Amino acid sequence: MSNNINPFKSSLQQLYPTPILKHQFTDMDETNRNLHRLFIQKEKEHPDWRTGSSQRSNIGGWRSKEDLADWNDPDINHLVSRVGEAIGFLNQHRPIKDSPTRRNVDIYAWANINRQGQYNSSHIHPGFHWGAVYYVCCGDDNDDIPKSGQLEFQDPRPGAAAMPAPGYEFGHKFTVTPKSGLLVVFPAWLTHSVHPYQGQGERISIAFNIRLKP
Repeated sequence: MSNNINPFKSSLQQLYPTPILKHQFTDMDETNRNLHRLFIQKEKEHPDWRTGSSQRSNIGGWRSKEDLADWNDPDINHLVSRVGEAIGFLNQHRPIKDSPTRRNVDIYAWANINRQGQYNSSHIHPGFHWGAVYYVCCGDDNDDIPKSGQLEFQDPRPGAAAMPAPGYEFGHKFTVTPKSGLLVVFPAWLTHSVHPYQGQGERISIAFNIRLKP
């Protein structure tokens, strides 16, 4: 007599997981509009931030300084608080209390504005526990180029691609399609990049470096 119990299921372990949190906010439209106006204005006030050592992984585009969490702007404060909640969820589902930027974690953030052909080369965020990106607006996608502006993660296991196994994503790259209001949180050591944005208008995102305090 057959049954549907898999005799191997009870001993299956998934070793070395790499957690990636994706959360689509549905109540951030007004915040996103305000942040869009703020960053376009900042870009006009600081055109020098388009080039120079502050670019780092940015190939073209505009990047603010990394003190965004200290701008004392209500919309930025609201977003930082939501990011703190996400980190609390990842921290073994224990909520972070009080101000997420002062008591339990250090959060550094900066805005990125990319236009056609601009992207981010492969990089990690050394010295931090978590990295994150929040999409304020995504511009107009080019349907003929499906990878336009996509966030891409590399398999962190250097030998994983040597012999791919059917049914497992060994050695594959994982991509995320940006969408306004989307938050993505990932281990800061995970190598990632951004494909060249090929749409019209500007694509605005906020990147985060997050360090947990003892």
